Amino acid sequence: MNAKKANIIFWIMLIAGALISGIGSTEGIQWMAMMGIALMMGGLLVKVLMYRCPHCGKYLDRSTGDFCPYCGKKIG
Repeated sequence: MNAKKANIIFWIMLIAGALISGIGSTEGIQWMAMMGIALMMGGLLVKVLMYRCPHCGKYLDRSTGDFCPYCGKKIG
């Protein structure tokens, strides 16, 4: 998976998890709130493991540009 896809998946999982967790907690559905939290944690795991430069392998952190801030090569 390339870094840009990993970043998109992270944001989708984070937003969906927050919505599901919020609905579950306001409605008093504990399992739904926990599933939302698990989805957000999974998104964070995708970001940490997959949002890396394909050339040097460094974690891209908050970088959203087209080039790696460490090695300067095109991300993707």
